[in-house]
Amino acid sequence: MSHTVLLINPNTSRQTTDMMVAIAQACFDRLERRDILVRGLTAPQGPGMLTEMEELAQAASIAEHPLVLEQARHADGVIVGAFGDPGLAALAEQVEPPVIGIGQASMLQAARAGSPFGIATTTPGLEQSILEQVRRYGWRSQFSGLRLTPTPPLDLARSPERQNQELEDSVRACIEQDGARAVIIGGGPLAQSAQDLQDKLAVPVVNPIVAACELMAEKLPLRIN
Repeated sequence: MSHTVLLINPNTSRQTTDMMVAIAQACFDRLERRDILVRGLTAPQGPGMLTEMEELAQAASIAEHPLVLEQARHADGVIVGAFGDPGLAALAEQVEPPVIGIGQASMLQAARAGSPFGIATTTPGLEQSILEQVRRYGWRSQFSGLRLTPTPPLDLARSPERQNQELEDSVRACIEQDGARAVIIGGGPLAQSAQDLQDKLAVPVVNPIVAACELMAEKLPLRIN
C-alpha cells in the first residue's frame, strides 16, 4: 500500500503542476521511497503565476476551496507548491495529514546545508513577502540576502535559457557578494531551473520542491508492499 502525497499548485498553470510533480516523484524515487506516489492539483481559479502581493494573497484562498480540502483530507501528505506558502497555515489547521510549504522546507534545508544562506528569484513584486517569510520562520540571523533577476518574471518564464542564466548570475551574487554558503531558488515554477543549476555552482543550490519532498519523506513511515 502506497502513501499519496498531494502537491498543490496555487496557480492555474497545469504545465507548472506537471513539472513540479515530475520533479517530486523523481525525488522520492531517488530516496528509494517508491511507496510514495505524487498527485498534482492545480488551482481551479486565480492567477497563472504568482508575481505580486495581491496574487499571493489571492492564492492563499486555495486553503478554503472545497475540492482542495477534500483531496487534502484523503492524502497522506500535502505539499503547497508556491514559495510564499500561500494558505499553508490555514490548510494545516483543517486537515490531519502533514502539510509542508516549499518555502518553509527550502529555508530549513538551506540552513542545514550551510549558513548563511541566500535566496535568488525572479519576482521583485514579492520581495517584501519573502523577507517577511524569512523573519516569520526564524531564519533572519542566518540569511545573507535576496537577489532578484533584472528581467520581468513573465518574460523569463517564456525564455528558459535566459531564466537559467539570470538566476545563475543572481546565485553567484549571493555567493560572491553576500557570502552565502547555500542558495535557494525561490519559486515552485523555478524548480527546473534549480535542477539545471545544481551542478554548476560551488555551494548547494536548494530546489524548493526537492526540499519539501525530502522533509515529507522524513514524516511518512516506510510502507513495504
